[in-house]
Amino acid sequence: MIHISAPAKINLGLEVIRRRDDGYHDINTLFAAIDICDEIRIQLRDDREIICTVDGDEGLQNEPIENNLCVRAVREARKYLGEERGLTIDLRKHIPTGAGLGGGSSDAAAVLKGALSLWDKDIDPNALLQIALSLGSDVPFFLHRGVAHGSSRGEILQPVEIELPYYCLVVNPGIHIPTPWAYREVNRTKEREESDLVAHIWEGLHDPLSMRRHLVNDFEPPVFAAYPEIGEIKERLYHHGALFALMSGSGSTLFGLFETRERAEKAQEGFEEYWSKVVRFV
Repeated sequence: MIHISAPAKINLGLEVIRRRDDGYHDINTLFAAIDICDEIRIQLRDDREIICTVDGDEGLQNEPIENNLCVRAVREARKYLGEERGLTIDLRKHIPTGAGLGGGSSDAAAVLKGALSLWDKDIDPNALLQIALSLGSDVPFFLHRGVAHGSSRGEILQPVEIELPYYCLVVNPGIHIPTPWAYREVNRTKEREESDLVAHIWEGLHDPLSMRRHLVNDFEPPVFAAYPEIGEIKERLYHHGALFALMSGSGSTLFGLFETRERAEKAQEGFEEYWSKVVRFV
């Protein structure tokens, strides 16, 4: 048996560049892993069964097994490897689902790595990338974690060796934003110019307020228009002293960066009606 922590992520900038001929979109983003983690236990079985139990999320508990990303990850890896041994997966959720924090993608990546370890199998890195991408555009990032620049669908990753000194207050209002809807609302009919997100985040270490000028999330305008409460949370984060605030992914989670844990925890008191957590980057 092995135990794995699957961290959440936020996007320190997210630009929708163009709609591709295959129906997906090219994006320009900075992923950053944060220390809100789902906990996963995986053990080998004596048969071919893949069993996944979920604790901490009623919606996932009732989800059909064929839709479970962890189960799909194991099935895809077994298919590629010709592996027959089954697994029991115990997933304890702490990351809100459907919130722009990548919890499901992180779980899938963690199970992929855990399964390969238990089976004592190696896999070609390109094949592993393709399996991860077949599960979701964010899954490749979680194979590496840290901070990374993502392009194409998000799967072309360039690690960014940067230590972000901020404390992050994460606020989730519990509003589910379907990602396909969000992309349709962005309505990218013309190619967008890309920003140098890596340069902007480095600049932010010396001038945190510059992040407000340069880092954006293209999903914010349509999401805030449809759900004004989410936009109000961003304004409240600034009111409570955030150096920089942004929505993560296609929402609905927002985050604010603070210089100290004390300031972040003081700000957290202003969001008692929502799920919130003060975390660090990992």
